[in-house]
Amino acid sequence: MAENINPATLKPIPQQFEAAADRNILTYADYYKRLRLIALNMFEWSGLPESMNAHFLEYCLYWYGRAAFVNDPNLGFINTNCTPSETLNIYHEPIKYHCYSIGYDRDFELSEMAFVRNNFECIPTDDTVRLFAARLYEAERTIEVNIRAQKTPVVVVCDQNNRLSMINVYKDYDGNVPVIYADKKLNLDGITSIRTEAPFVADKVQAYKQVVWSEALTFLGINNTPHEKKERLLTDEVNSNNQMIENCYEVMLSCRKEAAEKFNKLYGTNISVDLRIPIIKEVDENANTNTIDGDNSGGTDGKLSE
Repeated sequence: MAENINPATLKPIPQQFEAAADRNILTYADYYKRLRLIALNMFEWSGLPESMNAHFLEYCLYWYGRAAFVNDPNLGFINTNCTPSETLNIYHEPIKYHCYSIGYDRDFELSEMAFVRNNFECIPTDDTVRLFAARLYEAERTIEVNIRAQKTPVVVVCDQNNRLSMINVYKDYDGNVPVIYADKKLNLDGITSIRTEAPFVADKVQAYKQVVWSEALTFLGINNTPHEKKERLLTDEVNSNNQMIENCYEVMLSCRKEAAEKFNKLYGTNISVDLRIPIIKEVDENANTNTIDGDNSGGTDGKLSE
Protein backbone atom coordinates (compact mmCIF):
# COMPACT_ATOMS: atom_id res chain seq x y z
CA MET A 1 0.00 0.00 0.00
CA ALA A 2 1.37 3.38 -0.95
CA GLU A 3 2.42 5.61 1.91
CA ASN A 4 0.23 8.66 2.50
CA ILE A 5 2.08 11.88 1.79
CA ASN A 6 1.26 15.06 3.64
CA PRO A 7 1.54 17.98 1.18
CA ALA A 8 2.44 20.27 4.04
CA THR A 9 5.68 18.34 4.59
CA LEU A 10 6.82 18.58 0.97
CA LYS A 11 9.63 21.00 0.30
CA PRO A 12 8.96 23.59 -2.39
CA ILE A 13 10.61 23.07 -5.76
CA PRO A 14 13.65 25.37 -6.06
CA GLN A 15 12.95 28.34 -8.30
CA GLN A 16 15.72 27.46 -10.76
CA PHE A 17 14.18 24.03 -11.31
CA GLU A 18 10.74 25.53 -11.92
CA ALA A 19 12.26 27.93 -14.43
CA ALA A 20 14.09 25.08 -16.16
CA ALA A 21 10.90 23.00 -16.40
CA ASP A 22 9.01 25.95 -17.87
CA ARG A 23 11.83 26.54 -20.34
CA ASN A 24 11.74 22.89 -21.40
CA ILE A 25 8.01 23.03 -22.08
CA LEU A 26 8.19 26.34 -23.93
CA THR A 27 11.13 25.25 -26.07
CA TYR A 28 9.48 22.00 -27.16
CA ALA A 29 6.15 23.76 -27.78
CA ASP A 30 7.88 26.43 -29.87
CA TYR A 31 9.57 23.97 -32.23
CA TYR A 32 6.46 21.80 -32.37
CA LYS A 33 4.21 24.72 -33.33
CA ARG A 34 6.69 26.03 -35.89
CA LEU A 35 6.90 22.69 -37.69
CA ARG A 36 3.16 22.06 -37.38
CA LEU A 37 2.29 25.39 -39.01
CA ILE A 38 4.68 24.67 -41.89
CA ALA A 39 3.10 21.23 -42.36
CA LEU A 40 -0.44 22.62 -42.37
CA ASN A 41 0.56 25.19 -44.98
CA MET A 42 2.38 22.84 -47.37
CA PHE A 43 -0.36 22.45 -49.98
CA GLU A 44 -2.53 24.91 -51.86
CA TRP A 45 -5.98 23.80 -52.98
CA SER A 46 -7.66 25.46 -55.95
CA GLY A 47 -11.17 25.16 -57.37
CA LEU A 48 -12.75 23.95 -54.14
CA PRO A 49 -16.50 24.69 -54.04
CA GLU A 50 -17.43 27.43 -51.56
CA SER A 51 -19.04 24.81 -49.32
CA MET A 52 -15.66 23.10 -48.85
CA ASN A 53 -12.90 24.22 -46.48
CA ALA A 54 -9.21 23.74 -47.31
CA HIS A 55 -8.05 24.50 -43.76
CA PHE A 56 -10.25 21.81 -42.25
CA LEU A 57 -9.18 19.41 -44.99
CA GLU A 58 -5.48 19.80 -44.17
CA TYR A 59 -6.33 19.71 -40.47
CA CYS A 60 -7.91 16.26 -40.85
CA LEU A 61 -5.03 14.96 -42.95
CA TYR A 62 -2.40 16.30 -40.53
CA TRP A 63 -4.01 14.90 -37.38
CA TYR A 64 -5.79 11.77 -38.61
CA GLY A 65 -4.14 10.91 -41.94
CA ARG A 66 -7.39 10.80 -43.91
CA ALA A 67 -10.37 12.86 -45.03
CA ALA A 68 -13.22 12.66 -47.54
CA PHE A 69 -14.83 14.63 -50.37
CA VAL A 70 -18.55 13.93 -50.45
CA ASN A 71 -21.70 15.20 -52.12
CA ASP A 72 -24.20 15.46 -49.29
CA PRO A 73 -27.87 15.55 -50.40
CA ASN A 74 -28.56 18.45 -48.03
CA LEU A 75 -25.25 20.34 -47.74
CA GLY A 76 -23.83 19.78 -51.21
CA PHE A 77 -20.10 19.37 -51.74
CA ILE A 78 -18.29 19.15 -48.39
CA ASN A 79 -15.10 17.70 -46.95
CA THR A 80 -15.18 15.80 -43.67
CA ASN A 81 -13.20 13.56 -41.42
CA CYS A 82 -13.87 9.88 -42.00
CA THR A 83 -13.25 6.39 -40.75
CA PRO A 84 -13.48 3.05 -42.61
CA SER A 85 -16.71 1.15 -42.29
CA GLU A 86 -18.11 -2.19 -43.46
CA THR A 87 -15.99 -4.78 -45.32
CA LEU A 88 -13.04 -4.55 -47.70
CA ASN A 89 -13.00 -5.06 -51.47
CA ILE A 90 -10.41 -7.16 -53.32
CA TYR A 91 -7.90 -4.27 -53.11
CA HIS A 92 -8.24 -4.07 -49.32
CA GLU A 93 -10.20 -0.83 -49.59
CA PRO A 94 -13.26 -0.30 -47.39
CA ILE A 95 -16.41 -0.30 -49.52
CA LYS A 96 -17.99 2.31 -47.26
CA TYR A 97 -16.80 5.20 -45.06
CA HIS A 98 -18.37 6.87 -42.08
CA CYS A 99 -17.97 10.62 -42.64
CA TYR A 100 -18.31 12.91 -39.65
CA SER A 101 -17.67 16.31 -38.13
CA ILE A 102 -19.27 18.43 -35.42
CA GLY A 103 -23.01 17.84 -35.77
CA TYR A 104 -22.55 15.67 -38.85
CA ASP A 105 -22.65 11.87 -39.33
CA ARG A 106 -23.32 10.02 -42.55
CA ASP A 107 -22.15 6.89 -44.35
CA PHE A 108 -21.06 6.98 -48.01
CA GLU A 109 -20.22 4.25 -50.46
CA LEU A 110 -16.65 4.38 -51.80
CA SER A 111 -18.03 4.67 -55.32
CA GLU A 112 -19.86 7.93 -54.53
CA MET A 113 -17.09 9.79 -52.67
CA ALA A 114 -13.39 10.52 -52.86
CA PHE A 115 -11.24 9.20 -50.04
CA VAL A 116 -8.33 11.58 -49.38
CA ARG A 117 -5.15 10.01 -47.99
CA ASN A 118 -2.41 12.00 -46.30
CA ASN A 119 -0.04 9.40 -47.73
CA PHE A 120 -0.41 5.86 -49.03
CA GLU A 121 -0.66 4.42 -45.51
CA CYS A 122 -2.82 7.24 -44.07
CA ILE A 123 -0.17 8.09 -41.48
CA PRO A 124 -0.79 11.43 -39.73
CA THR A 125 1.90 14.06 -40.26
CA ASP A 126 1.81 14.95 -36.58
CA ASP A 127 3.61 11.73 -35.58
CA THR A 128 6.79 12.75 -37.40
CA VAL A 129 6.53 16.44 -36.50
CA ARG A 130 6.53 15.55 -32.80
CA LEU A 131 9.70 13.49 -33.18
CA PHE A 132 11.53 16.33 -34.94
CA ALA A 133 10.32 18.84 -32.35
CA ALA A 134 11.64 16.62 -29.54
CA ARG A 135 15.08 16.34 -31.16
CA LEU A 136 15.26 20.09 -31.77
CA TYR A 137 14.15 20.79 -28.21
CA GLU A 138 16.84 18.52 -26.75
CA ALA A 139 19.53 20.17 -28.85
CA GLU A 140 18.41 23.71 -28.06
CA ARG A 141 18.22 23.12 -24.31
CA THR A 142 21.61 21.39 -24.36
CA ILE A 143 23.07 24.47 -26.05
CA GLU A 144 21.54 26.79 -23.47
CA VAL A 145 22.73 24.70 -20.52
CA ASN A 146 26.23 24.43 -21.98
CA ILE A 147 26.44 28.19 -22.52
CA ARG A 148 25.31 28.85 -18.96
CA ALA A 149 27.93 26.40 -17.74
CA GLN A 150 30.58 28.66 -19.26
CA LYS A 151 29.32 31.45 -17.04
CA THR A 152 29.14 29.44 -13.82
CA PRO A 153 31.55 26.50 -14.06
CA VAL A 154 31.82 26.15 -10.26
CA VAL A 155 30.34 24.12 -7.42
CA VAL A 156 30.08 26.05 -4.14
CA VAL A 157 30.77 24.04 -0.99
CA CYS A 158 29.51 25.57 2.26
CA ASP A 159 27.92 24.57 5.56
CA GLN A 160 24.16 24.60 6.12
CA ASN A 161 24.28 27.91 8.00
CA ASN A 162 25.69 29.73 4.96
CA ARG A 163 23.63 27.93 2.31
CA LEU A 164 20.80 30.48 2.10
CA SER A 165 23.27 33.36 2.00
CA MET A 166 25.19 31.74 -0.86
CA ILE A 167 21.95 31.12 -2.78
CA ASN A 168 21.15 34.82 -2.53
CA VAL A 169 24.67 35.75 -3.62
CA TYR A 170 24.37 33.42 -6.62
CA LYS A 171 21.06 35.02 -7.63
CA ASP A 172 22.83 38.37 -7.92
CA TYR A 173 25.70 36.78 -9.82
CA ASP A 174 23.35 34.92 -12.17
CA GLY A 175 21.41 38.13 -12.72
CA ASN A 176 24.53 39.96 -13.93
CA VAL A 177 24.54 42.37 -10.98
CA PRO A 178 27.81 44.37 -11.27
CA VAL A 179 28.31 44.62 -7.48
CA ILE A 180 27.29 41.91 -5.02
CA TYR A 181 26.60 43.03 -1.46
CA ALA A 182 26.98 40.47 1.33
CA ASP A 183 26.10 40.67 5.01
CA LYS A 184 29.17 41.42 7.12
CA LYS A 185 28.26 38.43 9.27
CA LEU A 186 28.76 36.10 6.31
CA ASN A 187 31.49 33.63 7.23
CA LEU A 188 33.66 33.03 4.15
CA ASP A 189 36.16 30.81 5.99
CA GLY A 190 34.05 27.67 5.56
CA ILE A 191 33.19 28.31 1.90
CA THR A 192 35.12 26.75 -0.97
CA SER A 193 34.42 26.25 -4.64
CA ILE A 194 35.22 23.53 -7.14
CA ARG A 195 35.64 24.37 -10.82
CA THR A 196 33.70 22.00 -13.04
CA GLU A 197 35.62 23.00 -16.19
CA ALA A 198 32.59 22.45 -18.40
CA PRO A 199 33.77 22.01 -22.03
CA PHE A 200 32.21 24.30 -24.65
CA VAL A 201 30.25 22.08 -27.04
CA ALA A 202 27.43 24.46 -27.98
CA ASP A 203 28.86 24.97 -31.48
CA LYS A 204 28.88 21.22 -32.15
CA VAL A 205 25.33 20.81 -30.86
CA GLN A 206 24.25 23.77 -32.98
CA ALA A 207 25.65 22.00 -36.05
CA TYR A 208 23.70 18.87 -35.06
CA LYS A 209 20.55 20.95 -34.60
CA GLN A 210 20.98 22.41 -38.07
CA VAL A 211 21.14 18.89 -39.50
CA VAL A 212 17.92 17.95 -37.67
CA TRP A 213 16.21 21.14 -38.82
CA SER A 214 17.25 20.47 -42.43
CA GLU A 215 15.96 16.92 -42.16
CA ALA A 216 12.62 18.23 -40.88
CA LEU A 217 12.37 20.73 -43.73
CA THR A 218 13.21 17.98 -46.22
CA PHE A 219 10.39 15.86 -44.82
CA LEU A 220 8.05 18.83 -45.25
CA GLY A 221 9.17 19.45 -48.84
CA ILE A 222 11.01 22.69 -48.10
CA ASN A 223 14.16 23.59 -50.02
CA ASN A 224 17.18 23.70 -47.72
CA THR A 225 20.91 23.10 -47.45
CA PRO A 226 21.27 19.78 -45.60
CA HIS A 227 24.71 20.37 -44.11
CA GLU A 228 26.64 22.88 -42.10
CA LYS A 229 27.47 25.94 -44.18
CA LYS A 230 29.75 25.36 -47.13
CA GLU A 231 31.18 27.97 -49.44
CA ARG A 232 30.66 25.68 -52.41
CA LEU A 233 28.36 22.70 -52.91
CA LEU A 234 28.77 20.01 -55.53
CA THR A 235 26.07 20.13 -58.20
CA ASP A 236 25.40 16.41 -57.69
CA GLU A 237 24.89 16.99 -53.95
CA VAL A 238 22.40 19.78 -54.61
CA ASN A 239 20.44 17.72 -57.14
CA SER A 240 20.46 14.69 -54.82
CA ASN A 241 19.04 16.76 -51.98
CA ASN A 242 16.42 18.29 -54.27
CA GLN A 243 15.35 14.81 -55.36
CA MET A 244 14.96 13.74 -51.74
CA ILE A 245 12.83 16.81 -51.00
CA GLU A 246 10.68 16.11 -54.05
CA ASN A 247 10.21 12.48 -53.05
CA CYS A 248 9.08 13.54 -49.58
CA TYR A 249 6.39 15.96 -50.69
CA GLU A 250 5.25 13.73 -53.56
CA VAL A 251 4.37 11.05 -51.00
CA MET A 252 1.63 13.38 -49.77
CA LEU A 253 0.92 15.41 -52.91
CA SER A 254 0.17 12.44 -55.17
CA CYS A 255 -2.49 11.12 -52.78
CA ARG A 256 -4.22 14.50 -52.67
CA LYS A 257 -4.14 14.78 -56.47
CA GLU A 258 -5.63 11.31 -56.81
CA ALA A 259 -8.58 12.23 -54.60
CA ALA A 260 -9.16 15.52 -56.45
CA GLU A 261 -9.15 13.78 -59.83
CA LYS A 262 -11.63 11.14 -58.67
CA PHE A 263 -14.06 13.72 -57.27
CA ASN A 264 -13.77 15.82 -60.43
CA LYS A 265 -14.72 12.79 -62.53
CA LEU A 266 -17.64 11.95 -60.25
CA TYR A 267 -19.22 15.41 -60.03
CA GLY A 268 -17.64 17.65 -62.67
CA THR A 269 -15.80 19.86 -60.20
CA ASN A 270 -12.45 21.49 -60.98
CA ILE A 271 -10.48 20.79 -57.80
CA SER A 272 -6.69 20.80 -57.95
CA VAL A 273 -3.83 20.85 -55.46
CA ASP A 274 -0.15 21.63 -55.61
CA LEU A 275 2.79 22.37 -53.37
CA ARG A 276 2.47 25.93 -52.07
CA ILE A 277 6.21 26.55 -52.52
CA PRO A 278 7.39 26.33 -56.17
CA ILE A 279 8.79 22.95 -57.18
CA ILE A 280 12.57 22.81 -57.02
CA LYS A 281 14.44 22.75 -60.31
CA GLU A 282 17.56 20.70 -60.79
CA VAL A 283 20.89 22.40 -61.33
CA ASP A 284 22.07 22.00 -64.93
CA GLU A 285 24.59 19.18 -64.96
CA ASN A 286 25.94 20.42 -68.29
CA ALA A 287 26.99 23.76 -66.86
CA ASN A 288 30.64 24.82 -67.11
CA THR A 289 31.30 23.87 -63.50
CA ASN A 290 30.18 21.15 -61.15
CA THR A 291 29.91 23.38 -58.08
CA ILE A 292 27.31 25.81 -56.85
CA ASP A 293 27.53 28.55 -54.27
CA GLY A 294 25.42 27.78 -51.24
CA ASP A 295 24.80 28.42 -47.58
CA ASN A 296 22.60 27.12 -44.78
CA SER A 297 20.10 30.00 -44.81
CA GLY A 298 17.33 27.71 -46.02
CA GLY A 299 17.74 27.41 -49.76
CA THR A 300 20.07 25.73 -52.21
CA ASP A 301 19.11 27.85 -55.21
CA GLY A 302 22.17 29.85 -56.15
CA LYS A 303 24.22 31.04 -59.04
CA LEU A 304 26.59 28.68 -60.70
CA SER A 305 30.18 29.54 -59.94
CA GLU A 306 32.06 31.20 -62.73
